[in-house]
Formats: sequence, C-alpha cells, structure tokens
Amino acid sequence: MKSLVTLARTVVSLEQNVPTSLKCQFTFTIDYETKDVWVTAFLEESSSTELLRISRKEDSTFEIDTITSFTKKHDFFNSEIICLKYLLDAQACFIAFSSGDIVLVGKENLADPELIEVVGTVESGIKCMEWSPDEELGVIVNGNDHILLMTKNFEVLTEFPINVENAGEANSVSVGWGRKETQFHGSEGKSAALKKINLSEYTLSEDDDSRPRVSWCGDGSFFSCTIIDPLKERRVIRIYNREGILQNTSEPVNKLEHSLFWRPSGNLITSSQKLPHKHNICFFEKNGLTHGAFALRETKNHKVVELAWNCDSSILAVWLIREEAPSQYSSCVQLWHMNNYHWYLKQENLCPPGESICFLCWDAELALQLHYMTQKAYYVHNYSWDVLISHTISKKNAATVAVIDGSSIFLTPFRYMNVPPPMSGYSIKLNHPATHLSFSTNNHGNDFAVLEANGDILLFGWAGACEKPLRPPTLLGSINTTMNKDLITALKQIAWINKNTLLGLHHSSIVKFNISFDGESGMPSIMSQTHCITSHRLLKLYSNVNYEEVFVETMNGSIFKVIYKRFRCENFWVTGSYLAEEKGELLVESDPFTCFPEFCEHISSTRIGKHGEEEVSVIIGLSKNNKLYANNRLLAVDCTSFFIHNDYIVYTTSSHTARFLPLRVNFSEFKVSDNVTHPFDETIRRIERGSKIIIAPYFDVSLVLQMPRGNLETIHPRAFVLAAVRQHLNDLDYRSGFVICRKHKLDFNILYDHAPDTFLRNVKTFVEQVSEVDYLNLFLSSLRNEDVTLTMYPYSSDDKSENGGSQKPRDQKQKVNIICDSIREILENLDLKRYIQSILTTYVQKTPPDLEPALKLLVVLKEKDFDCAEDALKFITFLVDTDKLYDVALGMYDFTLVLMIAQQSQRDPREYLPFLSELQTHEKHFQRFKIDDYLKRYEKALNNLYLAGDKHIDRCYEYILEHELYRLGLTLFSNNPEPYKVIMSMYGDYLSSNKQHKEAGLELLTDKKNYQDAARVLLDYTQELEDAISLLGKSYMWDEATRICYLKNRVDLVETHVKPSVLEGYKHLIEDIEDMKEQLNKQTTRLAELLISKENEEEQLEYIRNDETLENVEVFSDTSSIVASDFSRYTKSNTRLSVDSLRSGKSAKSRRRDERKRARGKRGSVYEKEYLFDSLRRLKERFYNMQGSISNILHFLATSKYVEKARHLQSLYSELEEQIQTRTENIEMLSPSTIVDSKAKTPVADNLPHVGNIKTISGSWKLEILET
Repeated sequence: MKSLVTLARTVVSLEQNVPTSLKCQFTFTIDYETKDVWVTAFLEESSSTELLRISRKEDSTFEIDTITSFTKKHDFFNSEIICLKYLLDAQACFIAFSSGDIVLVGKENLADPELIEVVGTVESGIKCMEWSPDEELGVIVNGNDHILLMTKNFEVLTEFPINVENAGEANSVSVGWGRKETQFHGSEGKSAALKKINLSEYTLSEDDDSRPRVSWCGDGSFFSCTIIDPLKERRVIRIYNREGILQNTSEPVNKLEHSLFWRPSGNLITSSQKLPHKHNICFFEKNGLTHGAFALRETKNHKVVELAWNCDSSILAVWLIREEAPSQYSSCVQLWHMNNYHWYLKQENLCPPGESICFLCWDAELALQLHYMTQKAYYVHNYSWDVLISHTISKKNAATVAVIDGSSIFLTPFRYMNVPPPMSGYSIKLNHPATHLSFSTNNHGNDFAVLEANGDILLFGWAGACEKPLRPPTLLGSINTTMNKDLITALKQIAWINKNTLLGLHHSSIVKFNISFDGESGMPSIMSQTHCITSHRLLKLYSNVNYEEVFVETMNGSIFKVIYKRFRCENFWVTGSYLAEEKGELLVESDPFTCFPEFCEHISSTRIGKHGEEEVSVIIGLSKNNKLYANNRLLAVDCTSFFIHNDYIVYTTSSHTARFLPLRVNFSEFKVSDNVTHPFDETIRRIERGSKIIIAPYFDVSLVLQMPRGNLETIHPRAFVLAAVRQHLNDLDYRSGFVICRKHKLDFNILYDHAPDTFLRNVKTFVEQVSEVDYLNLFLSSLRNEDVTLTMYPYSSDDKSENGGSQKPRDQKQKVNIICDSIREILENLDLKRYIQSILTTYVQKTPPDLEPALKLLVVLKEKDFDCAEDALKFITFLVDTDKLYDVALGMYDFTLVLMIAQQSQRDPREYLPFLSELQTHEKHFQRFKIDDYLKRYEKALNNLYLAGDKHIDRCYEYILEHELYRLGLTLFSNNPEPYKVIMSMYGDYLSSNKQHKEAGLELLTDKKNYQDAARVLLDYTQELEDAISLLGKSYMWDEATRICYLKNRVDLVETHVKPSVLEGYKHLIEDIEDMKEQLNKQTTRLAELLISKENEEEQLEYIRNDETLENVEVFSDTSSIVASDFSRYTKSNTRLSVDSLRSGKSAKSRRRDERKRARGKRGSVYEKEYLFDSLRRLKERFYNMQGSISNILHFLATSKYVEKARHLQSLYSELEEQIQTRTENIEMLSPSTIVDSKAKTPVADNLPHVGNIKTISGSWKLEILET
C-alpha cells in the first residue's frame, strides 16, 4: 500500500567537460568513502577515453575534474571499457578494457602524469568482468568464453570453459516425484501433460547483444554467468560457487536475453525474456529452475538494456529503450516493486529529450538512491516510501489510500472496505505513469490530484465516496503545465490545498497554482502561478488541510512553514527566501518552525494540549534510522511507522508492538512511558511481526496494518475503541457506544461507570436508543458491582475530568440494583408485554436476585395473556435454575405458581405432586411452617410455627433447640412469660455449653433487666466501655454513665453515647406515659360499665363468695345443656367441693386453656373483669417502677440545657399520677369487693379482684425548679 515518492533530483551537467557533438559512452563508479563519482567517457569518433571525477563541495555544488585521458600512446586507447570499479582497499580506480588490458589509476598519484598503471593483460580480450561484493575476487570472461577467477592482487586462481555439457555438481536428480504428468495444468487440460517440448525451437531474442554477463550473489558465495551456448544457439545461465565450480545450469528458456542480475538477498536470479506477445522479467532459483515472472506493460517497440536490484532487494530497476518513431528512440528507467505476489510499477524516470541513458546503478549504501548517466549529465534520484492518504478529519472522509502502479491508481476507501492488495476498491487508468498524488479538502477530503511523469496534473472529484453505494471518482480535468518546462517538468511532489490552490515542489522552490473551474463545463484551468525560490534544498512537501498549514523540509531536517495565502509585502527579498511577485501570495518563512536532529522521511503535524488549554503545534517526524521525533524531542528509537489519529499518535516498533500516545496532554508530558504495569493497559498491544501502519480512519476505531508479505490486517485497538465509546457517552449517544462495546467485546459496565449520574439522569434516553429487547437483556445480564473505569479501563490522569471521572463515586455494592430498578421503571411504563423479558432480567440480576416479584409478575401476566406468560416463564427458567425458581415459588405459598414452574423443570411429577398434596392437608400457618422448614428458612418457619398456636409450643421448643433460634424465640415469646423463661434457660445452657460464660451471664442479667449489674460486669472484667455505657443508658442511669465517662477519661462518650441515650429515653418515656394514659382511660371506663350493671354486681358477689369459681365451672360436662343466660353455668351448687377435688377433676389441657382465656380477657367473657382489675394493678406497679427513671432523667435534662423537655416530662407524669389516683378511687368506691375483712385468713382473699392503693415516693422525684 506504499508508493515511491521522489525526494530529490540531483543533476550534474557534463557538457563543459565532454563535447556534446560527439557520440559518447559513459560508465561510472562511486567511491563510497568520499562519495566521489569516477566517470569514464569513451568518445567513439576520436577513439579516446577520458577519466573524470565528480566531487561535491561543502556548499553542495559539484566540481568535475578530468583525471586523465587514454590516447593513442596507450595500446588500449581505442578499446571499449568493460568494467570500471573503484577499489577501496587499493584506493584506486580499476579499469578493464575490451582489448584485455587491466589498468589501475591510483588516487594518491593523481598529480603524477604517469599515474596509469597497467597491471596485466588478458591476451584473448575481455568480454565481461565483475568484482565480488567484498572486492576479494574478480570474474573475467575472456574472448575464448573462458572464466578466469582472479584475486584482488590480480592473481589468477583458476580458468575453465563456460560452455560445457555438465549441468553442475548440485544439479537436481528426478526420482519421479512431482512429474510434470501429475501436475495441474489449468485451462490447458490434461493434454498439456503429454505435450513434448521441442528445444530446437528455443532461439535467441532479436534484442540480444550477444555479450556474456556475470552477477554475484549478495553474500559473495556464488556467481552466475549468462552466455550464448554455441551448440544450443540459445542463452544459458550457469551458477558457480566461490571456487569456480559449476553448481547448476538453468532450465531451457525461449528468447532468454542478455540482462542478468542476482538479487542481493540471494533468492532469485533476474533476467528478461522477450516473447512475441509479451516481454517478461523472469526469475531463476539458485538451482537453475524458473521461479515466476512478470510482464512489462510496454505498448511500443522496446528493448531491455539492463536490470539492477537495489541493495535491500526491494526495488528492481529496468532500463528500457523505446522506439517513439522511426529512428527516434527514448530511454527510461522503470522502478518495480513486488508486494503480495504482484509487481507494481512505482516510478518511471523519463530521460530528457535529446538524451539517452548510458549507465545506471543503485547506491551500495542508500537503498533508495538511484544513479544514472546520460550523454549530457549525471543524475541522482532519492526516493522514500510513503502512504498516500487523505488527512482531512471528517466523519464523511472515506479514509482512502491511493497506490501508484504505473499509469494505474488503486484506490481503497478503508472506512467502508478492506480490500487486500493487489486488489482495490477502485482503479483509475491514466495516459502516463503517475509519480505523486495529493488529496484535497473538497468533498470532505475525498477529491485528489495526480502528478504524471510528463508533468501534467490531473484533478479528480469523488463525491460518490460519501454516498451509499459508493460511486467511482470522476475526472474533473487536467492542468497542462508545459508553459514552463524548466520548472514544471521537474516537479517532485504536489499538495492540493483547497479547491482553487495547488502547490508543487521543485529542487529548491515552490510553485503555487491558482486554479479556476469553468462555470459550464467545470473544467479546471490555471489562472496564475507564483514561484518562491529559496536558498535551501527542499526535499519534502507536507500539507495539513485541517489546520491550513503547509511545511517544507530541507536536507538537514529543518522544517519551514509556507505561507500560501495572500499577504502584504513591500520588500521582495526576505532573509532565506525570495518572493517572486508583488502580489504576496507565496512565502517560505526565513526562520525554521522546528529542526529535527536529522532528516525525517515521514512528517505530520498536529496539536497537543489538554482540552480547554492552549494547544501546541507539533511536527512529528520519523527518520530512516527508526527515530521518532516530536519537534526536536526524541520520542522513540525503535519506531517503524506512525499515524496521527483523532486522540492518539499510534506508532509501531521494531519489537512488534503498537504504542498509543494521547494527544490531550501537556506537551511537556508528551512522552513514552515504559513503566506501565496495568494488565489492561490500552496504550500498548502486540502486533504481528514486521507490521506497519497504513491508515487509521478518523472517527473510527480501526487500524489498518500491512504485513511484510503485503497482506492487510485491520485491528481495533483498545485505545481507539475506548476513546470512541467515551466520546459517544459524553454525547449521550448510548446506542453507538453500546454497539461498539458489543462488537469489540468491551465490558458493558462502562456505559454506566463512565458517568453514573449522567446515566441515571438519562435512563429513558438509553432505553429509547437501545430499544431492542435482546440488547437490553445483554446489557442487564452483563452488570456487576464493579467500577470498570478503575479495574479494567482506567482513565489517564488527564482524561478524568473530561470523561466523567470527576463525578462523585457511588456505592458499587448497590450499583446493579440501582440500574435494574431504574431501567425496570422505564420499561414498565413503556410496554410491559414487549419488555417482559428485560423486566424479568432486572429482577434476576439484582443482588441478591429478587425472584419473588418476578414470579408475581408472571402470575399477573398469566391472567391477561397466557401465551406471553408462558414465553416469559420459559425465559426466566433460562436465566435461573428451575430448582431455585421452584423453591422461591414454594416459598411464596402459591401452589399454582409452583405447578407452573415444576412443569418447566426436569422434576418428576411422581415426586413433587404427593409432596404438594400433603402440604395442602395442613392448616395455613402449619403448612407454611412445613414449607419454610423444607426450604431451610428456619426463622420464617419458627415464626409460622408460633402463629400456628399454642398447641405446637413443644414443637417450638424443639425447633428452637434444633436450629439454635434462641434470640428469635425470645422475641416471639417476649409477651408470654412462661415460654420466655423456658427459652431463656435454653439459651443460657447453650451459651454455657459453648464456653461463652460471659455472654451467658450477661444474657441472664439483661434478661432480668438488671442492666446495672451487666454494665458492672463489663466494666470490671472487660474493656468494653462503650457497651457498658449503653447498658447504663438502658437502665436510665445516665448520671452514673457520665461519671464513668469522666472516670475513664472518655468524655467524648458523653456526646456520642450518653446524650443520645437520654434523648432516646426521653422519647420512650413520653410514649410510655401517653400509652398509660390511654390504657387507664379505656380500662377504667369499661370496668365502671361492668360494675354498675346489676348482672355484673351479682356475678362479682358470687365470685367473692366462691373462692375457685372459675375452676369449679369445669366440673360440668362439656355435653351438658347450657341455658340461654350467661350466668346459668355459674349458679351456686348445693354441694361445695373442695378445691383439691375440683382441680383433680380437670385435665391439665383444660387448665391451660382457661389460663389462656383468663390472660386474654376477651371483651364480654367471664374473665374480662378479672383481666381489667389485674391490668390496672399492673399499670399502678408500672407507674411506681417508672418513678426512678423519671427522677434520673429529670436531673440529667435539667443540668444539660434541656430544661423545657424536663418541665414537659414532669408535667405529663404528674398528670398521669393524678389520673391514676382519681380513677382508681372511683373504681374502688364502685366495687364492694374492695372491702375485705382483714381477719379473713382464707386463701381466697388474696385473689380478690381489686385495684389497691397507689404507692408514691412523697413527691421526691419532682424537681421544684421545674414547677411553673
């Protein structure tokens, strides 16, 4: 996907040193130590040869010196130069002539007129010669078609003939495997396997120059020689090892030509083959077998002169001569590159008119530097690889990458497709080979301009890149720039800034074209052009259309800004630059914008800085040494490629990783950090070995990489994905964020964790955007109580405020519940039936799962829509284990629901139906007890067993003991003294058995309301001061609690424990007083009503007269007749029975039943009056017991600035005292039972129902200061 871009063209004219009227043949070699170029010019008409040297001066100009001339006094003056090589070890220029003479021209003896040294002669002449890469050996093909292997000291090691019958010692031997007859022959069919090859038809190409060629392998271990075999009358390539031993002979190839070059990497030997219908560049392996070929795309008569690989084996140069017209020829150099098994024509260098190429070679050190020479000049071309892409930041930019392939332009819009090369999304066919391409800002950056090799510029519009389906680009027109041949034909790069402005780069100048488009035809034309010539050698032109910036780079790495807009300027001469016109339309600033430490082949500009702060304009550069710079700061030393995305600079490294540097940071903090250890670090990821960045579409999450073999891979880096999701969430575009998370497997929790408050405020927006039930279920089922912005996708410290990280953190333990409740509320209001699955999911996902409401919802839905309820039930059984649902439904005591779920489970009906039937035989509470016990909900089971009635009291004791539910039992039976004591005893035994003696003792003291003693135990034997203070507060001993706080130097407990306890006690006392007033009022009123009635008076007298009346009634048979009057059962019997006989006549069960009836005192029952008297007696005792607490709290409130509260409490208590005194006196006056004979000693007298006199403390609890 890369194109070859021309960086520099160097032209050294030879017209002053060599007569241009004479026909000349040039050869040159390079001294890589001094970079001097040694040139030999063979003048055919004068039959003389001159040796020249081209050297570069400090001011970058060139100096040409004539070293010597080979004239008639030399025997070889009329000979053609076969080999010219500068030998570094000898510091001399080696020249081999066709006559056989070998000459050395020493560098140290240039001032000596006799500097030419003839070191030897080959008598039969020399047809070809080539030095090994290490300059240790030389191979000579003499006039007898023998090979001479010579050392650097010109000693012949061996000599042997070339044309031999032997195929070589390493020649392959066929054992019948993989015979041609068994191979696939494509469209030719099986008949091709039987076709015999007639080698006699293999002939020479008509363009063959009949000369042998020698080429060395890159490591010098082998060399190859191509020569015409006189017996076979066709060319044969033979491969020899370093000792000159024949290894292999090439297989027969028809029309094989003279060109030969061994690829430096050593895997292929390159030659050419001219067939009648095509001209191939063919390849041979080291074993002599063919290994593929590609065809040249020439339409005119032509011939291949020579081939040459560059030193890194990436580019093959093909030297061609074309027949433009009869007897008119032109020469050119085509540069071919193979990628993904396709050969691209990356550049075509046309020779200027009137000139033809004489010799070419690649630089041995700089892989992308090409040298060639014509009759008039010496040329040096410097190239670099570049990806031609559109840099316009727009969501409608197609992210197109253009690839130049000769006269074809391959276009692939990576925003919409990823087409592996050599294929492409679209292709454009031109009339001439293209050399450069630039995208404009028009149509969101999709229009582009193409620079052709002849200097014309074609403008293309691509409005269809923003449409669906995509439409191919259209040609807007061409700009004919032949009006200024000296400048325009040498354009290297172009930049289409906007619709009407286009810039071109020359050797040391910039040209600006003002373009206009015809209103009717829309054809472009040049309105004007402006030139700006600088004193610098400009290599790189870069435009950033987003910031309307244009920069140029010089050889030393300096970056200059180009001002291309109209401006005022009175003085045409500017320091370091020259303004060509008064209009002031083009200027190169004199001071560099920044300076890289070295020349960077790839540059881009961007802005770096935090949001809301001033951003810094930065130039990013990558040198050929893999150093990445930001302005003059070194960022990395192992960078192989980079790209500037919306929020990041992404670059690849030689260690096969991709690094992501955020742009929204201060420039001082813009650097690579290698100390990141987070397992989910998004700023680095592994990539395939040798991958390089092609493009990262703006406002997208993809990154396109190209492998070394040429295929493409699109990845979606976590940094890009998270940046896109966060931006969508900031824009409240929840659907786009959700889709990205779903596509790239991001944790959906980020949708909430990114900005929790914002999400909860916009839950309805979220549901409306992500309206699909499956999407909502996917989101809900992925929720968990974890903040992924802290664990998986942490923000950088600079992005927290921007991305919502500064919001107040929420309790993560309730996160899932909050989200589920919020979404369920919205869904229920929208459409219950449509979103029933999502609503059920909100119940199931809660922590813990809230299954009961979900099942209740199914019951409600079943009544409205049975089919929908069935589907919903199947869905929830998919989410939750059916056994668990079965248990939940059973725990709801809904047998219909239980059966629904059981039918969806794998349970055997023979097991659960009898169980359910057995449960339905029990009464309600005992049935629920059995269910809860089955579900191991022991506390609920005990509660239901308690509600089942006293007949199960023994089962209660057993259940409490079995499951250790002592505290719950004490709570349930707190109003029932007898069971309470039994359970308390059981609890004490349990604590003692577990060696919890302290707890057992405290439990006993606490149970007896002896909080003071319990507190004393804590103070004396433990360090639990706070618990002791709490117990003293329960006993209303706040003065003692305060004293202990001061004694223990814990004054803080007065505020934190004592005072809150006092206020809580105050509240409880007020409530108790109000309750006592209400009870007193109700019970005394009712008792008065009972005493006043005549029937009640008779009943009362009967009660007093008979001691055990209530028990005596039980002697009557339960089956005896009962008269209508309620008093008939209590009619006095003639026969008095003793108390013992009465008691013995009743069962224990009957006595317990009577006791319960007496304790309840049901209205209208015979026990009501007794219950009321006992209740009033207890009320008076309660009032008496409360006086101490009242006294304590009044003292504390009065001394703690709570005087009003104390006065209010004392007033209420005094009112209650008066009411109790008054009302009980009235009751005593109404009841004759209160007059009891003090001499009576019968046990009946103690059990008479009466209220009794109230006891007081003579007002000692009152505080005079509180009296009003």
